[in-house]
Amino acid sequence: MGKKALKDLPLQEITLRKYESPQNLDKRELTKKFLLSIGLLQPGESRDVIVDIFLQLIKARKNKDILDIDKFSKLLKGKQGASPPNIRRQLRRLRALKLIEKLPEGYRITEFGKLEPIINDFIIQFLVNPSINRMREYASNLDELQ
Repeated sequence: MGKKALKDLPLQEITLRKYESPQNLDKRELTKKFLLSIGLLQPGESRDVIVDIFLQLIKARKNKDILDIDKFSKLLKGKQGASPPNIRRQLRRLRALKLIEKLPEGYRITEFGKLEPIINDFIIQFLVNPSINRMREYASNLDELQ
């Protein structure tokens, strides 16, 4: 396998998917569709422990609980992919999209807040809009070609 040219590596990457309206979905399925829609999970992926991790963080938000790796390990005991190293990896992926934050005591939904402002204030503002603007630049340059 050849090396990718440095200039072909994306500066950032986001995957967006649109699914049916979230009606009559159980908590896990709703969480899964959310993570699928923002590209943190691939369609048909069987190793979806990230769904359970994020769902535990959503549940913990209600009581303002902060979860550490030990708590995740206990809550997800017996789940495929729930090893501490994999839990840490999935938490890093959630942190990269600013959905969760790491505190000295553990992890929580960012500021125990709602997800919609995170989507509006970070994902759309700093990931989606700049990507769309760059697409427009490429399109404009292509339109200039003779």
